[in-house]
Amino acid sequence: MAEVTAFGKILRKMRIDTSEVLGDMAKRLGVSAAYLSSIENNGREIPDGFVAKIATEYELGEAQVKELEEAKAKVKGAVDVKFDNRKAQANYVETAVMFAKDFSRLSAEQVEELKELLKRFESSGEHSIGRASL
Repeated sequence: MAEVTAFGKILRKMRIDTSEVLGDMAKRLGVSAAYLSSIENNGREIPDGFVAKIATEYELGEAQVKELEEAKAKVKGAVDVKFDNRKAQANYVETAVMFAKDFSRLSAEQVEELKELLKRFESSGEHSIGRASL
């Protein structure tokens, strides 16, 4: 039997909370029960737009969507970087690609420092991070 992913665990909890069985959730999401089960058990990749579909169908809050996105990233082993039209300029895209390419070379301490920096940025509402020593 396949191991349930972090994403699958969240979906199963949602079903318990809404008193649904796998088939009910699958029908609400427009997929077959077998397909949904396969996503939960890492037999199929989580399709693009699936988190948004779940969020809409189950009227999820921002924190719940973030939890699903993080679980999806854990399963996938990657994250998507989205740019609005203003930020799709070459400088932003090039920086994101450089970051992604070199991310695996960061030490655990550097990752923690970067995480703390981003948390401060997020909670401050500032529009610039400033200089960081990584």
